[in-house]
Amino acid sequence: MRLPHFHLNESIHSDFETIDLGDQRLVSRFFIVLRRMMDSPLKSIAAACRGWAETQAAYRLLNNMKLKPSAMLAPHREAAVLRAGEHRCVAVVQDTTELDFSTKKKMKGTGPLNSEARRGYLAHTQFIITEDRLPLGILDTHIYARSDEDFRKRKKQAPIETKESYRWLKGYQQACELAESLSETEVFSISDREGDIYEIYYHWDQLQTSSKPFAHWIIRANQNRSLVAPDTENQPADEETDNGAPPAMITQKLFEKASSGKELGTIEYEIKSKEYMKKVKGNRSLTVRSSRTVKQRIRSCKVTPKAPYRKGSKLGKVTFWVICAQEIDPPEGEDPIYWVLLTSKPVNNFEDAQRILKLYLARWEIEVFHRVLKTGCKVEEIQLKDDPAVLNCIVLYMIVAWRILYLTWLGRDCPELPCGVFFEEAEWKSALAVSRLSKPKKNKKNGEQAKDQQQPDEPTLGEMLRIVAELGGHLGRKNDGPPGAQVIWQGLSRIRDFAIAWEAFRN
Repeated sequence: MRLPHFHLNESIHSDFETIDLGDQRLVSRFFIVLRRMMDSPLKSIAAACRGWAETQAAYRLLNNMKLKPSAMLAPHREAAVLRAGEHRCVAVVQDTTELDFSTKKKMKGTGPLNSEARRGYLAHTQFIITEDRLPLGILDTHIYARSDEDFRKRKKQAPIETKESYRWLKGYQQACELAESLSETEVFSISDREGDIYEIYYHWDQLQTSSKPFAHWIIRANQNRSLVAPDTENQPADEETDNGAPPAMITQKLFEKASSGKELGTIEYEIKSKEYMKKVKGNRSLTVRSSRTVKQRIRSCKVTPKAPYRKGSKLGKVTFWVICAQEIDPPEGEDPIYWVLLTSKPVNNFEDAQRILKLYLARWEIEVFHRVLKTGCKVEEIQLKDDPAVLNCIVLYMIVAWRILYLTWLGRDCPELPCGVFFEEAEWKSALAVSRLSKPKKNKKNGEQAKDQQQPDEPTLGEMLRIVAELGGHLGRKNDGPPGAQVIWQGLSRIRDFAIAWEAFRN
């Protein structure tokens, strides 16, 4: 993997050197605001800025009508695509998260979330990662608010382009555009159950038929679709019926077929205990999942779901692969861990199935990204009132959240890199000094004391991130594992304060 070599301030420019905001003064101010947010992700805009003048400049920037989320994100997207081109396989993980601003009564432009009482925005993001989960950047994001009218009425038979669910099809189409631009890189689009939309499968089939570039897809099944019998797959669907085909064409359901597919092998992995809300007959109840070693039986088969009825249009049949992962002997009283994954990638053997499962599990990285955005960057505590400023601020914090994850993963995968690729001299020197002060002192000989007084050598990225993590609360015990994003973002806020003090005392 080819990695960039840059300092912290240079890294900002490397992703945004092509930014065009129509005014060079806006560009200069943009870099200052972004740098302050990166230096202090946990702090508010006012607390991150240095003085009232900088704070006013930041607010003027975010409220400037010339500043658009798409214009800010465009150069970062270009850099992310370049990074993706350095890998043989990347995944574009898409997901939607709620940004809850219910307590911000003066904020304009918000809409209902899961109820009219809860107000905020929805952010649907395509996040590029490698097969080994290294986060490469944000391909695109769509931040929007529902109208109260749209929330109250459901568009059942409307064209998909007019539905909120269209964002999933558009996300897949953007992954296909990425695949077209990266001819040497295999691209997967990965979605959870909400992305189980037939138009995605049909769009892929059309691209495949016309020999155009496309992205493979992996989607967790949400709908137990009716399947077409093998001897009737070429018969036309009957649009007069509710489900789009005569009952004689339907042999069985998707989940039934997946559970009886060809057995390929078993996998084992550890899970932690978890509390979650389970929906049963319209009611939600608190459910506890125990920590345990999970053993799943893996099966696969090819299926041809019956094309759903769409008013005013006709969708053709599509054949693809299904992987079923079903837990063997789950604890008494607990639901078995059961996945049905749909994929365009052929699954001919156990190795193929394992790769698809590994790629789907990498979808968790967008969940981590959303947690860093909301908990690490505290995006839901934005104290802005106007819709344009809020959206601009959210996009800036998204870039900050990505950078935190990128730094965390590089520290794990490439710990031998010099820390100067991300940290300024004042940052790593002040961090080393504070780290040494926090450690118990030992009696040393004169030679060792003299050595300590010499200029410290620049630590590796792995060593520096261990110090950052310790400052963020990571204890570093034998069984603690590598530092995660949470302790990194907490430590980064402290590092910047140490660096400012270091510069002040040195001068």
